Amino acid sequence: MIRTLAAAIATSSIVALAAPTAAQTREFNVPAGPLKAALDMFARQSGRQVIYRAEVQSARSPGVRGVRTAEQALDAILAGTGFTVRQDSSGALAIVKAGNGETVSAVASSKAPAIEGEVSTDIVVTAQRREQAVIDVPVSVSVVSAKQVENLNLSTFTSVTQQTPNFNITYRLGGNSAPDLNIRGIRGEGSASRVNESSVAVYVDEVYLGDESSLSGQIFDVQRVEVLRGPQGTLFGRNTTGGLVHFVSAAPTAEFTGKASVLYGSDDWVNVNGVVSGGFGEKVRTRLAGQFERHDGHFTNRATLPGAPKKLAAKKVWSLRSTTDFDIGEASTFRFQVTQSQTDSESTPPFGLGVWRDASRARCSRAEILAAQCVDAVVLSGQPRQVKPHSGDAITEASRDELAIKQNLTSLTGKFETDLGWASVVNIANYTDFKSRTGVDADQSSTPSGLQGSNFIAVFRNRSHQFSDELRIQGTTDRLNWVGGLFYYEDSKKNNILTVLRSNARVNLLQIGSNVRVDTTSGAVFGQADWEFVDRWTLSAGARYTIENRELKEAKVGANDILARIKARPDLYADPDPVTKDVTGRVSLTWEPTTDNSLYASYSRGAKSVAYNAFYLDTSAAGIAANANLTGPVGQEHLNAFEIGSKNRFFDRTLMLNLAAFYYLFDGKQEVLSAVDLSTGVPLASTRFLNVGTAEIYGAEAELNYTPNERWNFSLSGGLLHSEITKSPLIISSPNLGIMPLQGKPLPQTPKWNVNATLAHHIPVDQVGVFTLQAEGRAQAKQNFVLTDDPLVDVPSYGVVNFRIMWKSEDEKYNAQAFVTNAFKKDYFARLIETTIAAGSLVAQLGEPRLWGVKFGVSF
Repeated sequence: MIRTLAAAIATSSIVALAAPTAAQTREFNVPAGPLKAALDMFARQSGRQVIYRAEVQSARSPGVRGVRTAEQALDAILAGTGFTVRQDSSGALAIVKAGNGETVSAVASSKAPAIEGEVSTDIVVTAQRREQAVIDVPVSVSVVSAKQVENLNLSTFTSVTQQTPNFNITYRLGGNSAPDLNIRGIRGEGSASRVNESSVAVYVDEVYLGDESSLSGQIFDVQRVEVLRGPQGTLFGRNTTGGLVHFVSAAPTAEFTGKASVLYGSDDWVNVNGVVSGGFGEKVRTRLAGQFERHDGHFTNRATLPGAPKKLAAKKVWSLRSTTDFDIGEASTFRFQVTQSQTDSESTPPFGLGVWRDASRARCSRAEILAAQCVDAVVLSGQPRQVKPHSGDAITEASRDELAIKQNLTSLTGKFETDLGWASVVNIANYTDFKSRTGVDADQSSTPSGLQGSNFIAVFRNRSHQFSDELRIQGTTDRLNWVGGLFYYEDSKKNNILTVLRSNARVNLLQIGSNVRVDTTSGAVFGQADWEFVDRWTLSAGARYTIENRELKEAKVGANDILARIKARPDLYADPDPVTKDVTGRVSLTWEPTTDNSLYASYSRGAKSVAYNAFYLDTSAAGIAANANLTGPVGQEHLNAFEIGSKNRFFDRTLMLNLAAFYYLFDGKQEVLSAVDLSTGVPLASTRFLNVGTAEIYGAEAELNYTPNERWNFSLSGGLLHSEITKSPLIISSPNLGIMPLQGKPLPQTPKWNVNATLAHHIPVDQVGVFTLQAEGRAQAKQNFVLTDDPLVDVPSYGVVNFRIMWKSEDEKYNAQAFVTNAFKKDYFARLIETTIAAGSLVAQLGEPRLWGVKFGVSF
C-alpha cells in the first residue's frame, strides 16, 4: 500500500515535470485596474509568491496581456505605479515603493546576488488568513525562513523553538516521541494517551493537526514557519489558547527548478533532501519533495546488562510530498497535495537519580543528587551505584524492539480558490490518517545493572482519523479588509496501552491493558474586519462561534468497562458526551506613524476543548471506581489576553526590532498532574488532567535583527515570564513536600527568562563564493515540571552554543557547511520529576550531547 502510494505520487509529479521549458513563457491575462487585484491575478497565473503591503491599494496598474515571461509580465503590471519588486532569500517577490523615484525592473531585481544571512525587509505571514508583511500584523509572530530551516538543519520541533522567544518544547519520551509544546508558559496536551488536543495548535498549509505528534515527518521543503504567540481564537479557532505553529510548504513554480542536499554526521547520521518543481504546459505546476533521515541514536546507554543496546534513541524517517496546482479558467486555481510519511525510531529512556545518602535514608543535598552521588532502594538492595550523568546519557535494560516508535501518516488536501472580482473564495478540505506505536521503559532505572527485581515495559498504540473543511470568503477595499467563513472538523482517536511487569529473567509477572476512544465533532462560523478609519490608524475586530461535541466512546481497563459504569450512574459521574459552545474573538488597534513603524494594542479570548483522563492502571474494585471518577470530562479552559506591541525598521531597514508585552487571565486552567503507582513495588508514573482554577501569566518579548552591511548580521531575541495560580480550591499531595494547596504556585514550565542569539560574518571571495562563519546560542532560566513547584526538581538554568562554517558559490547553485552543536559539551537536564521519590529516586531526562555534521547542497 505504501509503495503503491509513493509510486503514484512520484509518477504524477514526474509526468507534470516532463516539459519544463514550456513554462518559461506563458499567456498572461491581467486586466487594468487596482494594483492589488492585478498582483493577486499575476500570482495565480504565474505560480509565484507575491508579498505586498496595504499601501498598494491606492495604486492602479495598466495590466498585461499576451505571452510573456513572469518577469516581463510583472514589469508591465508595475509600470507607472511607483512600485518595484525585490526578491527575498526564500524566492518570494516583495512589492515595495521605488526609492527616490527610480524604477527597478523585476528582471534586474530577481538576478541580484543574495548574501548569506540576508534578511528580507518584508517578511510575509498568514497570521490573519491572508499574506501580509509582518509589520502590518497586530499579532506577536516570529518567522523562521526557508533559508534558516536549510542552514540550521531545522528538521525537528526543538530546533524551531530555538529561534523563538518564550517558546519551549519538551519530550517525555525523547525527541522522537510526541512533543509537549509550550508558548508563554501555556503547555500542550502532554499526556501519554494522545486522545486530547493541545493548547498550542499546529497547522500545516492551513490544515489543523488534531495530534501534533503526526508532524514528525513533515518538516521539510518549507517556505517558512510561523509561530503566533497568544490566543488565535478568531481565525484559527479552538485549542489555540497558547498560540499556534504554522508550517507553510514551498509552492510549485512555473519554471523548472530543483535542489538537493545530503548531510552526514554523528552516530552515522544521514539526512537526504530533494525537490523538483516546474510546469506542465501553461495550466499545471507541480512540486515533488522528499526527505530521508536516519541515525543510530544520539544517546548512550549506561546499562551494563549483557545484550542491552549501546546506543539509544535511533531515528529513521522518510517522507514524500507532492503538490500540484491547476489553473481553472482565468480566475480560479485548485491545489492537490499528498503527504506520506513513515517513522521507525526509538524512544529515549529516563535516567534514575538516587536521593538517599546511605541506608539511613537521610536526604542528600540537591547538588549531590544531580551529580549521581546518592542511592535509592534498588542500589541499597545490592545493585551497583549510578554513574555521573552527562548530556546524551540514558539507561535501560529494554531492547530496541521494546523501545520502538513506529508511525505512519497519510494526508490528502485539496484547496480551491477563485477570484470573484469583489472578493475571493477559498475552500480547503483535508483527510489525515495517522497511526503510531510507542514502546517505553516505563520505570526509571537507577542502577547500571538494570536489575531492579522487576521492570515495567509499556506500549502505547494510537490511531486517529481526521477530516476538516474550511470555506471562507474575503475581500478588500481602499479602507477595509474583511474575511468570513465556516469551519467543520471531526476526528476519531483510539488509544491502547499495554503495560507489562516482568522479572529480571524477562518473565511476565503482570499485564494490564486499556482501550480508550474519543470522537470529536466541531463546527464554527467566524469573521474579522480590519478598518483603516483614518490614515495610519486601523481597527480590527473579529469573533468566532464554535459548537463542539467530544464524546467518550470507549473506556476499558482489562475486562472492566469504565464507560458503562459512568453511564449507569449519571448521578455520580460527569456526562461523557458533552456539548460545548464558545464565543472567542479579538479586538486590536494599530497605529503606523511611518511605513517602517507600527504600534498595536489588543484584547483576545481563547478556549480549549474538554479533556479526558485515559491512563488506566489499577484493576482493583477501588481502582475501577477511582478511574471512573477521574475520567472526566475535565472542563474547558478559557483565556482573556491583553497585549501591546511595536514593530520597527530603522537605518534604511537594516535594523528590525519587534517588542511585545502581555497579560493573561485564565479561568479553569487545564494542567497535568504527575502521579505514581507503587502497588507493584516498581514506581510507574502516569499523568492526569485537572482544572487548577484561575491563573495569571505576564511577560515581555523582544526580537532584534541587524544587518549593517553585506559582511555581518546579528539577531537577538528573548523573553521574560511570570505565572501564578491565583485562586484554586485544590489541595494535592506532593511525594516530597506532603499536602499542599495549589494557590500561589507558579504554573509548570515557565522559566523566568530565555534568550537566543546568532552572529554571522560573511566573507565574499571573488570567483569562489561567500563563506560564512556563524555562532548560535540559546540559554534559559531554571524551570520546574511539577504542579507542586518542588525546588528539589528545579531544572537548572543552562545554555548551549553551536558553530557553523558555510559556503555558497557565486551563482548560488552549490553550498556546503560543517557544524557542531552543543560545542562545549554542556551537561544539562531536559526534565526532572519527583514522582518516584518514595523509592528513593528522581526521574531525569538528559539533554542532547555534542553533535557534528557536514552538509552539501545543489540547486538548479
